[in-house]
Amino acid sequence: MKAKKVITILASSLLIASLVLTGCGGKDNKSAENKGKVKEKIVYALPTAPTGIFNPLISNTTYDGAVNSLVYSGLLSYDKEYKFKNELAEEYKVSDDELTYTFKLKKDLKWQDGKPLTTKDVEYTFKTLADKKYDGPNKNIVEGIKGVKEYTEGKADKIEGIKVIDDRTIEFSFNEVYSVALGNIGTLGIIPEHVWGSVSPEKWKESSDLLTKPVGSGPYKLVKFENGQSVEFEKNNDFYGDKAKTNKFIFKVTNPDTVQGEIANGTIDVADVSDLKAKDRDGLKNQGFNLVSYPKNSILYMGMNLREDKFKDVKVRQAIMYGINRQEALDKLAEGNGTIVNVPMLPSSWAYPKNANLEEYKYNVEKSKELLKEAGWEDRDNDGIVENNKNEKFEVKLHTPSNQKPQEQRALLIQSNLKEIGIKVDILTMEFTALMDEVVGNHKFDMYMMNNMLPIEPDPKPYWHSTAASDKPKTFAWNISSYKNPEADKLMDEALKVVDMEKRKEIYKGYGEIMNRDVPWVYLFSPNIVKATNSKLKNFTPNTNLDFLNVENWYIEE
Repeated sequence: MKAKKVITILASSLLIASLVLTGCGGKDNKSAENKGKVKEKIVYALPTAPTGIFNPLISNTTYDGAVNSLVYSGLLSYDKEYKFKNELAEEYKVSDDELTYTFKLKKDLKWQDGKPLTTKDVEYTFKTLADKKYDGPNKNIVEGIKGVKEYTEGKADKIEGIKVIDDRTIEFSFNEVYSVALGNIGTLGIIPEHVWGSVSPEKWKESSDLLTKPVGSGPYKLVKFENGQSVEFEKNNDFYGDKAKTNKFIFKVTNPDTVQGEIANGTIDVADVSDLKAKDRDGLKNQGFNLVSYPKNSILYMGMNLREDKFKDVKVRQAIMYGINRQEALDKLAEGNGTIVNVPMLPSSWAYPKNANLEEYKYNVEKSKELLKEAGWEDRDNDGIVENNKNEKFEVKLHTPSNQKPQEQRALLIQSNLKEIGIKVDILTMEFTALMDEVVGNHKFDMYMMNNMLPIEPDPKPYWHSTAASDKPKTFAWNISSYKNPEADKLMDEALKVVDMEKRKEIYKGYGEIMNRDVPWVYLFSPNIVKATNSKLKNFTPNTNLDFLNVENWYIEE
């Protein structure tokens, strides 16, 4: 069975070739088989510790996602050109009307505990996303499937649009065209029903024994988790594809201040050195380490809580945007290692509205003060802080993750910049997990610093649609600022019903213009990643969105 129609991402702007700067120690490209011994382990540095949410349906940090990418597999994955390739699926097809997706699994698939993996597990994974007790970040994946609404509301005990044909064949049917369906369904990590089925989804985050001892089907299985220190994996001998070339893989939590020394003395093999000074990165290169640079799939930003009256006026938000020297943040704090953005979209994406009518929001203190005054904020008592007509001073707290020096530096710059326009900012530094609970879960914040990771297929709905916001405490919601605009909602919905890329691009242009005007965030810049690696590390070819591309093929020659 061949696919009648394969949807591919013709994202030419995303296909930015990784720039590989090779030091003197990385010239030997012979295969491990020809060279001889392969090093027993690869040690990969993480700047922030995973939280232990090792379940792809509920994880919500980059670092838990890194763990999950090694442990779990989807039906499909992306290759280096962002085309789909088979993983758990042996083959798939898309109906002519683009409403039905059929997947056939490979034979004799096994979970890492040796039990068989079947379409019942696939069905369970996606039914969970439709469970009314599920409150994770992936609800949008199944919303358009036939019968999901009825199932979620308790009017049906099964989902009409998910049909298990046999142990190896499963079918998904949508109510209408959903342009990101194949990517969303195909690449979500599948979880085992025999592990999670006895626990109600709202209890998952409390199930630490299950979370920290995950059972997946990926190339590596987790064998040890030391909270705040490391995560250790070993090769999965039941993996359906080529077995991992390296027996052990370790994520080591490494202080950014010591990462350069650890690379140099060989205690880590791969590390993100994007935040090192250029001269220090050059020093690593001169010592023989490889440097790999590529655009990151994220945007650095400062969010504002639109639930608060002071931020509801768009002129206030625009004033703050004009009042922050984003170019200085990029040039001085990041040495130009990134691209300024004016909408919450990746500049490397085909969907970024480069030709739209966008305000650039170049640093302009006078413009900023003018907008604040128009919004009713001015310094009436000459103490340097603006007040409204109720004599309430514009004083805010800025939540910033601890142990992330670049974020702390950006927060200090913002504090200084906003002081110039009469806004007093107190910086509140807190551990990342606590910040997530306070900001994303409880919605108790004025402003916050964070990094927004974006998917390969542009779909802003999980982050910006009115339905993605929550004002209820202890309810995680990824429209963190609680931005609600029916005009933007309409365009986000419309884009998901259009497969033609040029038409989608035009829709996202209109969406981008709205987000540029409304500035629910202060968009800073999209950074580039620079990774330093052991000069003998082979087959390491990450790119935007795919940090662990073909990780099973990575190895180090001894």
